[in-house]
Amino acid sequence: MTADPADTGKPDWGLLPEEIVALLRRREWHNPRALKSRLKGEKPFPIEIGLKPPRGQGVLAHINHLQRFVSAWRRVPWPQTGAITVHWEKRGFRHISAQEVPVKLIIDDITALTRILGETATEQLKAWRRKIDFIMSSPAAPQAVQNALQPVLIDHLETLDHYRQQDLELLVSLLPQLSKNLGNNHYLRALPVVNVDTKFIETHYRLIEALVDVIHDGTVKPVGLLAWLGCQEKPRDWLLIRPLCPATQAALGGLPLLRLATATLLDYPLPAARILVVENEQSCLALPPIADTISVSGGGKNIAWMSAPWLTAKAVAYWGDIDSAGLSILSEVRSKLSSVVPLMMNRATVIAFKDRMVPEPDSPTGEPPALTPEELHLFRQLRAGEFGHARLEQERIPGDYVQGAVDGWLGH
Repeated sequence: MTADPADTGKPDWGLLPEEIVALLRRREWHNPRALKSRLKGEKPFPIEIGLKPPRGQGVLAHINHLQRFVSAWRRVPWPQTGAITVHWEKRGFRHISAQEVPVKLIIDDITALTRILGETATEQLKAWRRKIDFIMSSPAAPQAVQNALQPVLIDHLETLDHYRQQDLELLVSLLPQLSKNLGNNHYLRALPVVNVDTKFIETHYRLIEALVDVIHDGTVKPVGLLAWLGCQEKPRDWLLIRPLCPATQAALGGLPLLRLATATLLDYPLPAARILVVENEQSCLALPPIADTISVSGGGKNIAWMSAPWLTAKAVAYWGDIDSAGLSILSEVRSKLSSVVPLMMNRATVIAFKDRMVPEPDSPTGEPPALTPEELHLFRQLRAGEFGHARLEQERIPGDYVQGAVDGWLGH
């Protein structure tokens, strides 16, 4: 076979070994869904990849590539065994004698795949198998259940990647200790487990939940690990509570400021006749003294607590930014508490401080359903850009104006 001087460029046939390796890395090894499906047997072996052998008259123009193609597949860097096969066929071409050409690569199992991909993949597979076998061989559950743990562990390969031997031992120690209602209505950090720190449970919560669900016959995931253990949710969505007069401060143990979780406010009434809800914490801190009033701030869009039944017995006002988002929050507040009184969220305030307005970065797409006609008109004006910019922030409003609005709310 002699090279033709016209053999230039690479044709669209004859995939070389390095191209197939790159293809396998992309499709199989660096594709988490495909890889996990192979490991779990959901996507069965063998893998068969066509090598695009040459056909027709195009061979003559690319004799060098044909030589390269055949030679490369005869000396592939991985050993050809029963699990890795390059299938060859004898093909004839015009003006060239019949040639044995590689047609397809057949890979029979995951070990063979890693041999083709190289040492890094081989060692990675060994590490996964060692970690999975260590967990499955633990006395956490009967043999049948241990076998059912394997696909769950494969689903969490990314987590196992970061596990040290110490982590594996902690996991194996923990699993048999977990039982329904073990938490006895305490927080997760107070869970009575031996030789395992509870931060480990928080850090690896999803994997632990999945494994415990298998061990306990699928009873955990439907309710969540925390509820199954009988643990309380960790407090979150903290709100700033500020008493605005000496009497309400005394009723709160003399504290000038405190934080409470949203869930707490659903069940525990604040000791004041009036509640002033303020979107921004800084605006809350700038409020003047107000008799028999406590301010709640820092919730932003989190106003779920305002469905608390005890609020219906209070005089409640809401003060937020004047923009699409602020008026949308006001609408949600009113849908939970129809008696709420909006403060400084009107057209008069916008006109008074029009020169202090700024652009609104993002805005809701729909019109809020629980605005008054005047508020909805303002919402539309802001959207239409009738005031230049579309946002008047609370912090832009001076203290004397705030005092006047508060006095109006108090009926002075």
